[in-house]
Amino acid sequence: MNIKQRHFIQKSQIKDLKEEILSQYDEDFLAQIIPDKAKIEFIETEAGDVLYAINDDLKLWKSEEGIIPVLTLLLENKVKLKKVVVDMGAIRFIANAADIMRPGITNIDPLIKKGDIIDIVDETHDRSIAVGKALYDAKEMEAKKSGKVVKNLHTIQDDVWKFEKSFS
Repeated sequence: MNIKQRHFIQKSQIKDLKEEILSQYDEDFLAQIIPDKAKIEFIETEAGDVLYAINDDLKLWKSEEGIIPVLTLLLENKVKLKKVVVDMGAIRFIANAADIMRPGITNIDPLIKKGDIIDIVDETHDRSIAVGKALYDAKEMEAKKSGKVVKNLHTIQDDVWKFEKSFS
């Protein structure tokens, strides 16, 4: 991922970004992501991806699925999302961008609603391995015996992760 443009956004644009975040997440999430008097940098890649660095840390990625926190925030426990726990057999598939299938899930946060951006963690270490989008409410996921239940949006193998590791 090469940078096409990169600049700090104005206060009015920060307000718009906050409103967009609040349309998807709660106030607690917003407070964890954007502190008061934050410097927010808009980064557009040649591939058309839009990322936001807040106080010099890459924190958000804007995709067609909405605003997504970068995986590092979850790995460093800087932000909390609702989560599903997957068995160890599913990890290599998920790391390679496979969607999350019902048989691979061992635990589902009961507060998950369809469309929520969620944390996907392994059952042994409770460590984030991907960020996904719930395709069903928690009760519907629980009731399913097979099929795709979470769309995989961001993993440790993807371009956003690689960009994040090289970001400065």
